[in-house]
Amino acid sequence: MAALDAGGVRLCLFHRWTGLPCLTCGSTRACAALATGDVSGAFRIQPLVSALLAAGAAAGIAHSLLLACGRVVEARLSAGERLTLILAGIALAAINWVYLAWHGV
Repeated sequence: MAALDAGGVRLCLFHRWTGLPCLTCGSTRACAALATGDVSGAFRIQPLVSALLAAGAAAGIAHSLLLACGRVVEARLSAGERLTLILAGIALAAINWVYLAWHGV
């Protein structure tokens, strides 16, 4: 997929049909940039996916270290905290989509 994208082939039907980027447009290029060590390039291409991948990697490392030490972390959220997280996620997705549309990804 990265080779097709590098060749200019648009795989995203939403982008092809509307001319607007979808919420995850640029994710493949951002993953490829992260894999080659270009962190700033990945964040310029697709900030939300890059942040989620970085946070996921950090959480995976932390979880592995805790498991190796025989510890477990359990997160308990109240209904209000869950709602706040959901609304924050929706807001971040909307901001990311505006960024992608503004920069013509």
